[in-house]
This record gives sequence, structure tokens and C-alpha cells, in this order.
Amino acid sequence: MGNVLVGGHALAGDGSVMNWNDVQWPLADFVNLGTIGFVANGPSYTIQGIELQLSARMTEGLTLQAAGSWNHSAQTNAPCLHSAGVTLVAPYNPTPAGQCITVINGQPYTNPWGPPGSALPFSPQLQFNVRAQYAWNAGLFRPFVAIGASHTGSMSNAPENYPDGDAPAQSPPTTALLKYPIPGYTTYEGSLGVFKDNWTAQVSGTNLTNVYGPANISAAPFIKAEIPLRPRVLMFTARYEF
Repeated sequence: MGNVLVGGHALAGDGSVMNWNDVQWPLADFVNLGTIGFVANGPSYTIQGIELQLSARMTEGLTLQAAGSWNHSAQTNAPCLHSAGVTLVAPYNPTPAGQCITVINGQPYTNPWGPPGSALPFSPQLQFNVRAQYAWNAGLFRPFVAIGASHTGSMSNAPENYPDGDAPAQSPPTTALLKYPIPGYTTYEGSLGVFKDNWTAQVSGTNLTNVYGPANISAAPFIKAEIPLRPRVLMFTARYEF
């Protein structure tokens, strides 16, 4: 982690590598694994990334702030699902206990999580936010204006080999654990206000372009359900300090 402060400008950065081993994931593949859901030790991941923060006072009244992160996640192995509890080998159970399940109902079966190199779910590559504020003097008043933006990149809600929730075979969903792509989105905010003595009055807004998102997609209730972003909100606030 490094920090620099020169002439009112501050810059901080942190680059790192993180290893996640045997990440546990819930499985509910009703078509191949039966109607019982369970949790199993899954794949391992390596996450490489960097975070940066910037704060700069450009002029007497202008301040800029920014923060962002870039992450690259990759699955590093392809663990199999092991047969458990049954030692008898039969046509309906061709895999001895403790060995990798490679055939189900006569069809090849690979690891249920994903191939090496696939991305970690809920791990957008790019996230950042920026904000600028300007304040000036106008007689006895000190007006100010601020604008900002926040971005979250695209991601997935499940490992790569989970069933595709948008496939025709999943309408309606046959499992509560389906894979959906979550598109990236950018929101904007702004405020306009004034200081005077102990008073502050301000008009502000968030999600000014009323972006829908969604922030998450799942099939938990056996329907495709989306969680939208909070819609546009406009507010007026007045404050007195004593």
C-alpha cells in the first residue's frame, strides 16, 4: 500500500494476489443429481487486482475524489463431484464410492462448477466512483455544487457450468441455482446547496438517469427474479448546527 501527498493531492494504491481454495458452493442440479440440494467443496480461484484512491484539491474551491478497483479472477482447478455413501456398483450407480462421478444416466458428466480459467461469480472486473465538488463565496453565502458517478462492471451470479437460466429448457426453471449474466451499470448523482453561518440547505439526487440495473438475478423462487437498483431519488434537506 502506498500513499503520496503533494500540494494538496493524495494518491493511494494497493495491488495484491489472493488465493481462495475449495470454495463451497450449493448444488441443486435436479435433472442430473436428484431433488435434494446440498453444499460441496468446489474449485479454487486466484484473484489478482489493484485498488486506487485519489483525492485532489485542484483549486481553492474545487475538490476531486476518485476510487476504483480492477480484479481478474480465474478458476485454477476442475474438481469433480465424488460418489458417496454407496459401495455397490450398478447400472444406476456406475461410480464406486469415493471416485469421481463421470457418468449419469449413461451421459458424460463433468465437474458441475466450471473449467479452469472461468471467472469467480459476483466478481466484476471493474468498479469505480468519481466525485467533484466546487464551492465559492457569494457575499454572506457560500454556494456549492457536486456531481458524481459510480460504475459496476458486468458479472455472473453462478459458476460457469451451472445450467443457463436463459436456455429454453429452463422455462420455467427446474432448479433454484441457475446461471445468469448480470450486466454492468453506471449511476450518477448530484447536489446543489448553500452554506450561511450555521445553516445549510441542499437539493440532491441519486441515480439521476433512473438506471434499472439489475444488481442481482436469481431463480431462488423457481422464477427468474431480478433485484433492481434503487430508482431515482430527489431530496431537499435543511440543517442547522448549534
